[in-house]
Amino acid sequence: MPKKPVSKKTKSATHSKRAESAVLAEEILSHDGKHRIGIMTLNSAKTMNAVDLEMVNLIDDILARWQDDDDIVAMVMCGAGDKAFCAGGDIRQLYDSMQASGDEHLKYADAFFQGEYSKNYRVHRFGKPLIAWGHGFVMGGGLGLFIGASHKVGTETLKLAWPEIRIGLFPDVAGSYYLSRLPFPLGHWMALTGSQMNAADCKQAGLVDYCVANSELKSLIEQLRHQPWQTNKAMNNQYVRELLTCFEQNSGANAEDILPEKPLFPESKLADNQDTIEQLFAPMTEQHFISLADNKLALEGVAVRMNAVTSDNAWFNQGRDNFNAGCPATAHLIMRQLQLGQNMTLKEVVQWELILAMQSVRHPDFSEGIRAMVVDKDFQPKWQHSSLEDVPNDWVEGLLTPLWADREHPFQAL
Repeated sequence: MPKKPVSKKTKSATHSKRAESAVLAEEILSHDGKHRIGIMTLNSAKTMNAVDLEMVNLIDDILARWQDDDDIVAMVMCGAGDKAFCAGGDIRQLYDSMQASGDEHLKYADAFFQGEYSKNYRVHRFGKPLIAWGHGFVMGGGLGLFIGASHKVGTETLKLAWPEIRIGLFPDVAGSYYLSRLPFPLGHWMALTGSQMNAADCKQAGLVDYCVANSELKSLIEQLRHQPWQTNKAMNNQYVRELLTCFEQNSGANAEDILPEKPLFPESKLADNQDTIEQLFAPMTEQHFISLADNKLALEGVAVRMNAVTSDNAWFNQGRDNFNAGCPATAHLIMRQLQLGQNMTLKEVVQWELILAMQSVRHPDFSEGIRAMVVDKDFQPKWQHSSLEDVPNDWVEGLLTPLWADREHPFQAL
């Protein structure tokens, strides 16, 4: 990054009680000295920048202030360390909240999900050029933060996924909206298997806008200082598009010039498995699924076909293993998410998914998934239902049931 005095730390970066702020906010002066670019860094490298409630509140505070500051013309979101932009939410704290008793039972969990959804919705509505730098793991709640940016960058280290089926949650923070709008059946595959997508996969699917070498972040920030910023936000977005396109082209050229036999960006994993995945879900294109019972039959059919495939492709087999080990109730919920989400606005999805999130902490599978994967690490979750066939429709309906009376939803006035 440029050195002082062209940058300054903002007040929100010092609100944390930790030894070092978990979210850093820095403002970089433009070359003409008239404008500023905000740089927000998720600063918890040891936890792969997983967000907790404190970080959620800091992020929301920074977004709100920069959104209202006319001198801030663009923003960059990135993660500290080499491993991740953000690997998701700090689910261990959610587990502790679910296990707590008395007044503390679910207090943190409810506050976390309300804060997380509110913060992510603000990202979508930021209005100014917002560049999300996708390096390493971008998963779960981190993907919810990343995907709302107006300019999404994938680097050669990107590993993007919705892996919630492994912990008994669901693809949250607007997963219903984005997964349902991917080219069919990619959204179903990603949600049901938690498969990791690299930059080439994500560019093909429209989950990232640009593929840029991870080493170019500092250069990008410096070049942002030299843009001819103005009050016209549409023009500012155009400047960023042109700049990132240039960086993308240079990243590809550099990889071929330096190591033509070893391109910088890994080849698409999805491309090798596209035909197989389409065959798994092909019958769904010929039928109309309306009820939970219809979805159950479709899901059971997908499972049979998936397990009948003989493949030596490690990426496909890992996805299948995730599906088979994942939470059966989550799989049913995913089918409903992708069915309903495609006809909802983003605002409606945010309101609806908060119901799912707060019901999830009140049902046993989410807690058991965290226990098995994070707490005890035996990787042997004992799901409430042992198979897809065993999940009754009324269990899924319970996860879809609002916790509030009409017009009392916390996001009623979102």
